[in-house]
Amino acid sequence: MNLLHRLCLLSLLLFTSGVMAANPAKPNASDIAASLLSIKIDGMQDLPINGLKMVKTGEQTVFMSSNGRFAFYGGKLMDVWTQQEIKELGDIDNIAKRIDLAKMKLNVDDLGPVTVGQGKASVLVFIDPRCPYCGKVMHDLQALKDQYTFKLVMVPILGAESQNIVVQLACQWGSSDAKAKDAVRDRLLKQDYAGLPSEQPSQCNKEPLQKAMVTAKLFGLQGVPFLIAPDGRTHSGAPEVLADWLANTPAKPASASSATDYQKAEIKP
Repeated sequence: MNLLHRLCLLSLLLFTSGVMAANPAKPNASDIAASLLSIKIDGMQDLPINGLKMVKTGEQTVFMSSNGRFAFYGGKLMDVWTQQEIKELGDIDNIAKRIDLAKMKLNVDDLGPVTVGQGKASVLVFIDPRCPYCGKVMHDLQALKDQYTFKLVMVPILGAESQNIVVQLACQWGSSDAKAKDAVRDRLLKQDYAGLPSEQPSQCNKEPLQKAMVTAKLFGLQGVPFLIAPDGRTHSGAPEVLADWLANTPAKPASASSATDYQKAEIKP
């Protein structure tokens, strides 16, 4: 059986299994599936790809993910950001599910992050100031300030109120006033935004905030919090135990309550 024939059968297997799950009473479905299940599948991994684009450049055709990170050309699947080829299932976890900020030459400080802690290892966290799941992360990270420096990048995904808070805090953080910076940090960690003005600041450098929004889109954020560990591992949503996730310690099975309570605030279309 050639590869093309096997892939055709595999696609039928996946489609048929979905139909069976939705319509378990369909006649002869089990017989069809039984004949297809003889195909040996060594493994399967989802790629973190949002959309796929076909790009023509001269005589060459390249298929790329919508954020430009993954490209298939010349018979190879490449992580464009790190210039590494993805060949094995294990590469998905080791390469594709990580973001290497150094190889991307991304200076996180250009995004105007609010820093918390003084540890040697740096953790990037995208947050919305009003997101309750972000609040859990900001609560948990305070016990880890000696081990890590957390860089909190604000992105307003929860509407106009969040947008005003982000602009006000970002403008205050961009000032040279140390007390103003301390006040911003304190407000974020406590999620206390009472008394912030509603009018846009007359003088404010919004370039870091604009770069933060572009970077969030580049990373394909579907919600916040979104964390990038010092080793490049990413996590969408609040880790049940932040210290364990940062240390890459195998997590215990999540309880039903924690699975519900500590997820993420999703970006609305």
